[in-house]
Parts: sequence; C-alpha cells; structure tokens
Amino acid sequence: MVLKDFALLAADTARTKAYLHAMLQRKLLPAMCIVYSENISKMQKDAKTYLKCGVKEQYFDLQRPVLSFIQEGDIPYVLVENKDINSEEIKSVIQNLQQKYLIYSGYGGYILRPHLFQFGKKYIHVHAGLLPKYRGSTTAYYSFLQERSLGATGIFLSEGIDEGEMLAWDTFEAPRASVDIDYIYEPYIRSRVLIKVLEKYLSDGELTGCAQSMEGAETYFIIHPVLKHIALLGMKKEQV
Repeated sequence: MVLKDFALLAADTARTKAYLHAMLQRKLLPAMCIVYSENISKMQKDAKTYLKCGVKEQYFDLQRPVLSFIQEGDIPYVLVENKDINSEEIKSVIQNLQQKYLIYSGYGGYILRPHLFQFGKKYIHVHAGLLPKYRGSTTAYYSFLQERSLGATGIFLSEGIDEGEMLAWDTFEAPRASVDIDYIYEPYIRSRVLIKVLEKYLSDGELTGCAQSMEGAETYFIIHPVLKHIALLGMKKEQV
C-alpha cells in the first residue's frame, strides 16, 4: 500500500535502511523519498553493483544500499547532493512536496531549523527512548542501565529537542544475541515504532499526537565510554 500523504527524508544511514526494510515488510510505503547525501554518485554506484545474498537477516541488511530498498519498492525518489537538511536545495524540495507527513531519517548532529516548519508539513521522528523520561542523546544505554530495557517514541518534531507531541511508543528487551546496538538494534526498534505510527494513521485516517508531560522529563547527553561499556556488558550477560 502506498501512503499518499507520506514522504521519507532519507539520509544514507542505518536508520533509513531499517525504516525502508520495515515498510517493505509491512507493505506500507511512502509516496516519495527524498534521498540526500554528500556523495550521490557513490550511492548510485553501490545500488547498481549490490548483489542480494538471499540470507534472511534477523533485523535488516545493513550492507544493502538505501537506493536498493527504494528500487525494490518502486518508490519514486529525488536525489539531493547535500547532507544538510537545512540547505536551500532540500528546503526547495520540501516546500514543493505534495505530502503532508514527512518521515525524518537524517544525519546525526543536524536539527531542523525554524524555516522548515513554515510549509505546513508535519515531521515524524522516532526517538530512541521513552519520552519524556529519556530525552537527548544515547538514551538507549541510559534506559538499559536504569530499567534493563530500551524504548522508542514516535513524535511530531518541534523546535524544542525531543519535545514534540507523541504519536506512538513501545519498550523492548535487550537483544538476545550479540548485535551492534548503534547501527542495528537501535535503528531496528525505531523502525518498529514507525510502523506503529503508520498503522495508527491507517486506523484513524489522520495523525494526532498527545502533548508530553513535564513530570519526570529528563535530558541526557552523549554517554561516557565507561558507562556505555558497562551497559554493553550488562546486555551481554542477558544473552547467556
């Protein structure tokens, strides 16, 4: 099924691959993809030379090029050679999109600037933490250290970091086998919540969110390597 009101802002990242894999599996596809990178020619070459091995991945195929996923779903796409979501090139594309809901899968370190909120678009972001309790960065590790579980929350982006209206959320156990948290498991749990957001849209015919409570809200910063190591050791113990 093509969701005519949805487009995907698709950076060349693990998260984008997880999102596309989940949407292909669930057969809920965006009507348009805006693929952006500082090296579009490499993305095109990688897709052209990629050979699907046929081995079923437990989560998603990190080695598969973004354009390969898009081409499998026969999803229309445009290419923008700029990795800055706030660039004039991407602004022009967004401004002219027909879709109302834009699924944001961007590069780390970029925050949408106010001018992108002036076109009547709703930006959907899946944060890797239960909100409002785990705002900020590397919250998967903080969540595991405190609760022995991970979470993800789908929100409408706002100008405040991780403060937008909540659309869907879920909690997840730590992985039961050795897997890269940053590049596999965290993108995977985000993709599962994205599917919940899309299913909510199908059920309700629109997307409405609920405001976050300030009670219990906490903002975290990039986790110290020692704390991250402790969290990873804890996850490893649970795999035994």
